Amino acid sequence: MATPVPDASRPRIRLRRSPLWLVAGILAVCLGGLASAFVYLQVAASDPVLRVNRTIHRGEVIQAADLSIVQVRAGLDVVTVPDTRAGEVVGQAALTDLPGGSLLVDGVWGDSNVPLGSARVGVRLSPGRFPTTDLRPGTTVLVVALPGQAGATDEELPGSVPATLVGQAAAQPDGSTLFALSVPRDAAEAVARLAAGDRVALVQTGNGG
Repeated sequence: MATPVPDASRPRIRLRRSPLWLVAGILAVCLGGLASAFVYLQVAASDPVLRVNRTIHRGEVIQAADLSIVQVRAGLDVVTVPDTRAGEVVGQAALTDLPGGSLLVDGVWGDSNVPLGSARVGVRLSPGRFPTTDLRPGTTVLVVALPGQAGATDEELPGSVPATLVGQAAAQPDGSTLFALSVPRDAAEAVARLAAGDRVALVQTGNGG
């Protein structure tokens, strides 16, 4: 059987490698590596800190659901609170209004216990017995005693009692609103009795929070 003889007139196809494409490929690999290193360094150079999820008004107790963990760049000139301190924040009272979405900073929470010499009283008020303005926790008010029903025995009404709202007012299904008040300890019983008889109104004072 005769062996085929290559046709010398047919041109040979030669593969040519472009140096430009090789350089572009090398650069792409290098840039990808640098980008990955940059992202890694950005993450590695950040700190996990606490953020406030919702607006917490002054006097409210901070709950675990009120806080979340976010990463911030290390070295910022902000006194943030690391996530490892969440245990000492939860259960404490906000000493000032904490806007939702803001980073928690040191020194804005404190003991939620009732201060010495004061007491907390809950009062349920009908519409018209309190200002329609936004009564936030920390607002100072006067607890004013109202006269009893017509025909009841006349009695001397006690003077108004200074009080501070503690916690957010809660609307009730019957249209009334429930308030938690911090009042002087020696007036707490009188306020509680008047509130039970639906004989209380709140007056907002000029130095409210």
